[in-house]
Amino acid sequence: MKITITEIKTSLEKLAVKYVSQEEAKYFAEEITEACIRKSPRSNVLKDEVLADTKRQEKYKNNSFTVVKELPSLIRLNFNHLPITFKIKYLHDLLIDKATKTGISILAFDNSGGMHSLHTWAQGLAKRGYFVMGAYNGGPLGVVPLNGTKGLFGTNPITYGFPTNEGTVVIDMATSEIPYFEIVQSKKNNIPLKENSAVDQDGLPTTDANKALSEDGTSNLLPMGGNYKGYAINYLVEIMTGALIAAKLSSKQDPSYVNEDHGGFLIVIDISAFSDLDTFKSEVSEFNNLIRSQKSVAHKEIIVPGDSNSERYASAEKEGMVEVDDELWKQILDFIN
Repeated sequence: MKITITEIKTSLEKLAVKYVSQEEAKYFAEEITEACIRKSPRSNVLKDEVLADTKRQEKYKNNSFTVVKELPSLIRLNFNHLPITFKIKYLHDLLIDKATKTGISILAFDNSGGMHSLHTWAQGLAKRGYFVMGAYNGGPLGVVPLNGTKGLFGTNPITYGFPTNEGTVVIDMATSEIPYFEIVQSKKNNIPLKENSAVDQDGLPTTDANKALSEDGTSNLLPMGGNYKGYAINYLVEIMTGALIAAKLSSKQDPSYVNEDHGGFLIVIDISAFSDLDTFKSEVSEFNNLIRSQKSVAHKEIIVPGDSNSERYASAEKEGMVEVDDELWKQILDFIN
């Protein structure tokens, strides 16, 4: 069914205010709704960051997160099984406050419900004029080492975002050639995988999801690009979201995928500490327009990263409505009423 964007925001604010302040609830509703539109249909933000996290919040409502360590530009949190999504404004505000004072701030966390869509976490900070980078451990047993025969690393998604004169550029992506959910869907629907995205248990390239996804859930996805450079980036994110922030590496995680095992981080940079913000935005916008205006191959469109989801959001805003699964929306409303 189709629901107005206003109705979604209003409903999500009513939901969130059960757990956080009115101001935090409004921010949550704004960011979740926008991310839902920008990431659809590839990701289901309402399902993963609203319904799943509300269930988790209800289950652990008597818990509270704890500060493991705090420095002028750093904070490490243990969420004690709670979802982090409802605290998005608190965390964004905290990171901005630290970055404003020191030029850069870092949040590291584990033992939480996880970052289901990294876009949501970069988006709000970029809109507020900050440069943001982040990552989340997407393990376990998902991506093979280069020339390997069994998934070991996580899909280890990364995100980045920053402001321009035309809005924001926000990207989130797995550092595997395809995300884990894609191989699951391919196996379920008997659809061939894209070329050079996975290997079988002998380490040979395959487009058959049945040969690349074991019954125990282990997937033999290739790192992005299927080469050493992509492998090096996937490995880097594994270390940064695991050992560096004192969270678990994929090799130490429960093979059944337990959210609490996974760690993540956000790095926020105050652009004005390095450059004039207006100059930064103007130069990036000028550069983006230069990219788009270049002669393309076979008359294909040249886009800047993030253009597609920006166009999707602008189109939805113009129409004022978005498509939402009936049963999913009913389940969300049940928590409000």
